[in-house]
Amino acid sequence: MAVYTKVKDYRTKGHMSMIDVTNDFRQAVQEACREKNISDGIITGFTTGGVAALTTLEFEPGMVTRDLKYALDKISPWRDENGRLVYYKHHETWGDDNGSSHIKSAILSPFITIPFVNGDITIGPWQNLTLVECDTRNRHREIVFQVMGE
Repeated sequence: MAVYTKVKDYRTKGHMSMIDVTNDFRQAVQEACREKNISDGIITGFTTGGVAALTTLEFEPGMVTRDLKYALDKISPWRDENGRLVYYKHHETWGDDNGSSHIKSAILSPFITIPFVNGDITIGPWQNLTLVECDTRNRHREIVFQVMGE
């Protein structure tokens, strides 16, 4: 089985910004297929940040600018209805404000694995692979793409 690895950098904006990384997954598969002479297998994307995530969703304005953030803020709010920081025990450990961010990223997951067939990822027409910044501030992120196949 052949293995191909690629790392790509991203700049994110804090508190649930999203970047469509579908084409980056597709490009990593295409490069792996050319370089390693493979056509079928899996690609895993892994974000190395402690409070970032990878998921699939329909990358449309309502979902990207409001809906996912709204839903996850109900489960793990960053600030209350008056704009005050919501307390998490985590804040005491590091003196920061991102306890809610850790919960959001744990719910979503830092990795995603997608099968590919005949050199193309097998996602549906409304599925976009998405990097989600769960931290409360802008960050530099990496995604490690690892392709394995035959």
